[in-house]
Amino acid sequence: MFAFLWNVQRHIKDLISYSLCYDIVNSDVFEIAVKGMTLRYRVCSGVYPPSEDTYLLLESLAPGKKVLEIGCGSGLLSVFCASLGSDVTAVDINPLALNCTEMNSRLNHVSVETFLSDLFENITDSYDSIIFNPPYLPAEDEIEGSEQWNGGKDGFKVTKMFMNSLESHLNEGGTAWLVLSSLTDIQSLIDSYKKFIFQKVRSVSFFMETLHSYCISLNKNYLIG
Repeated sequence: MFAFLWNVQRHIKDLISYSLCYDIVNSDVFEIAVKGMTLRYRVCSGVYPPSEDTYLLLESLAPGKKVLEIGCGSGLLSVFCASLGSDVTAVDINPLALNCTEMNSRLNHVSVETFLSDLFENITDSYDSIIFNPPYLPAEDEIEGSEQWNGGKDGFKVTKMFMNSLESHLNEGGTAWLVLSSLTDIQSLIDSYKKFIFQKVRSVSFFMETLHSYCISLNKNYLIG
């Protein structure tokens, strides 16, 4: 319980500090160096800001030509992929996130297509790479803004909905990129989706939690069987 409360406090602290920064000095532009390039971004009120999980994915990603980011938030991951030359589509259920993604795309002189979608709800195409930084904390609280970290009782409520629709939107040889938390039973999730191969790419540890990035692909042996 203490570990869970500490992590909720960490997420709330991130949201408050970034939102206050944006509200008070909304012209501030932040920079982050990743894989030999410098990305510039602004944080936006009402939008999940770039945080430890975002940076973990930035260091992990090897995007294909055609990329979809689900739950794009600030759009930093989409901007990164577009900067590498990928054709990127970014979706979110929050219109403010789409506005933020478009703003950060312009800031980095790249093009990202955006539109509203609840997970794959409005997605009809398939992609080489699909990126999702889900709400992954095992929580069922109703704090304002908790949808940004609240993963339900087991932490997988939203992640399972994503996984259930993933196969139909992955191109042959495609990959998905996902963040999972040590506060959840990751192995149980892997065991529930044997048609996929989960490859751990990178990890980052905090006081009471370790975040892991995974590259997910279809298990061809499972499909043959």
